[in-house]
Amino acid sequence: LLTELISKVNKQLQQQREGRLFAVVHVCGKQFKVTTEDIIIIEGNWAPQIGDKLKLEKVLLVGGSDFSLIGRPILSSELVSVHATVIEKALSHIKTIFRKKKRQQYQRIN
Repeated sequence: LLTELISKVNKQLQQQREGRLFAVVHVCGKQFKVTTEDIIIIEGNWAPQIGDKLKLEKVLLVGGSDFSLIGRPILSSELVSVHATVIEKALSHIKTIFRKKKRQQYQRIN
């Protein structure tokens, strides 16, 4: 059954009738739904530099117009490959954490 399903999906991909493909990937503790030419923003310190090409290993779900492949919990790397390129690394704004207890003369800013 699984090989039959995989062969049907491969036929659609070869004939380019799959529609718009999408994938749900897990990166840095968060999940992102991505399609081709999407830009995602990953917060925090991340090792790859500008121009690095990445293969996203943790693919949770892949789908098109007629099919969906759902991992339990992730899809194997033989079935699916999702590639990404780092286009920019920048420091974003600093998050200000302000704590106050009213009528206690207590204020903290981090």
